Amino acid sequence: MGDEFFREKVFAVMLYGFRTIKKPSSVTVHPELMMKIRDQFKDTQMAPVSIEGAEMFFGLPVIEDATKGEDYIAVS
Repeated sequence: MGDEFFREKVFAVMLYGFRTIKKPSSVTVHPELMMKIRDQFKDTQMAPVSIEGAEMFFGLPVIEDATKGEDYIAVS
C-alpha cells in the first residue's frame, strides 16, 4: 500500500471486509504492513491494541502471515 491516503485505504479494506464477511473472526496482515499500521494509527482511537496477550484491530484478532504479499490485509 502506498503512503498516500494510507489510513483511508486501511479503513476501506476493513469496512469492505466487514461488509462481505457475514461473521468476521480475524484480520490477516503481513508483518511489515502491521508494523506500518501500528506506526500510522498510534495516538488514534483505531490503533491496534493488546488484550490479554492478543493483538486486536477493529475488534478482530490479528494474524500476522509472512507468507503473503507485503501489502496483504484481509478480513476473514
